[in-house]
Amino acid sequence: MHRLTGRLFVTVYLFAGAGLFAPAVRAQDEAASTAPSSNEAAAVPAVPTSPSPAAESADVLPPPGASHSTAVSKPDPRSGPPLEAGLPGWMLAPPALNVSSGLDWHGNLELDDGYVKYSWDQTSLKPLTVLDSRGRFVLGPMLTHDLGHSLLGHHLFLRLTGQVVAWARDIAGQNYQINADDVYVQVGQQGLWDFMVGRFLTWRVFRKGLGFDLYTLEDTGARTGTNYTDTGQWFPHAYEVNYIFMRDPAITPAGRAAFHLYPTPWSGIELVGSYGHLQGSQNVLGGRAAAGMKLKYFSLLAGAEYQRVWPDQQQVTGTTNPTPCDRCGSERQYGAGGSAAVTPLPQIEIAFSLGYGRDRTWDIIGEVYNTRRTLSWGGYLQIDVLSFAVNRSLFVGSGFFRTEYRINGAANEYDRQDQLAAYVAYPLGFNNAVVKLVFSEATGYQESLVPGNDTTLNARMYSVRLRFAYYY
Repeated sequence: MHRLTGRLFVTVYLFAGAGLFAPAVRAQDEAASTAPSSNEAAAVPAVPTSPSPAAESADVLPPPGASHSTAVSKPDPRSGPPLEAGLPGWMLAPPALNVSSGLDWHGNLELDDGYVKYSWDQTSLKPLTVLDSRGRFVLGPMLTHDLGHSLLGHHLFLRLTGQVVAWARDIAGQNYQINADDVYVQVGQQGLWDFMVGRFLTWRVFRKGLGFDLYTLEDTGARTGTNYTDTGQWFPHAYEVNYIFMRDPAITPAGRAAFHLYPTPWSGIELVGSYGHLQGSQNVLGGRAAAGMKLKYFSLLAGAEYQRVWPDQQQVTGTTNPTPCDRCGSERQYGAGGSAAVTPLPQIEIAFSLGYGRDRTWDIIGEVYNTRRTLSWGGYLQIDVLSFAVNRSLFVGSGFFRTEYRINGAANEYDRQDQLAAYVAYPLGFNNAVVKLVFSEATGYQESLVPGNDTTLNARMYSVRLRFAYYY
């Protein structure tokens, strides 16, 4: 940990020096799923907290005014790459007051080529080196209809969209080459309130900067095993108030309803209800609330969520005198977190994020099977070094995040992962297109707390990734 923190301070110092003394010199991918460690594989029910490889990288960028947009349609040459996926649109610009009827096409292309090396302190686990290439293409129509003027000059509108995703890489046995991103209907008063139903991202409240695109090499980090195609061999992913966030139908419910309210041009509130049928045998019902504010030098996002998962068929206990059991095979997930960012100058951003989540499962006889706790925290520094001198941008940044995971019950285990990333991102000046280079390092520590089986595992990951992204 001390060595990683030292590297972070050195990286930040170099980037700060570049921003102040070198003025000659301004966003996600298909999933590599994370899953709980092998010791908890028998937990009931098995509901992962992170998307499978079929999950999207949460990077859909609707047009201005959409409740979860993270980009503008025609940025000026100084506009940077999109903010982290899922941040509400008003974090970038105040909600628009007017809306025009018509049919538009929106989507993006993201291509990533990376190199990653994994190693462990156990001689039975040989180092693993992978040349990683992946990407995705998103395209979908968005139909908007202006329903006329309303209170305070805000236009009443109706919006519908359905987006298709084509993956650049296909893995045998995992049929996700083509699937869907956003599919929803939305109605409201532009820039004042809206209500939407369907399939979509919720607002992201845990900010990680441009160095940790969701579920890329640097975001998933170190591995607990050498099977690169096994999605269960990852150290626990950071808890980002993300039990109700992604859209993957295999894990999160396909049904969602959200209400958005914009009390002022610099603030917003999101209330979300989730419901659906998971993995062919379980129902899910939950809720999530998020709110935020963005002032000239400071921004704040916070959220909390609760979700219940239970079998769709009545469970019973006992064989001779079976009795109904409502808790048998059920699960409760809940947590909260948020982030704060400071921009002392328009070219400099410093942010810190914190999240804490709990997951409790009951076994087939109605007793507590496992209780899992995840604590994640960290921050980043980002500097637009080029805009100090000219009307262009070149972002350099560095971030560090730690995740601590503890499981008690049938499995007793402690996991920790430290993740460090440094990046350079150059916006091309059109449609938020960007070229980005990311360097990362992650260390993982796993300790079994089962009596008589006090084993440990230390793991390390190094990676470099080059991304080209184009948003339209």
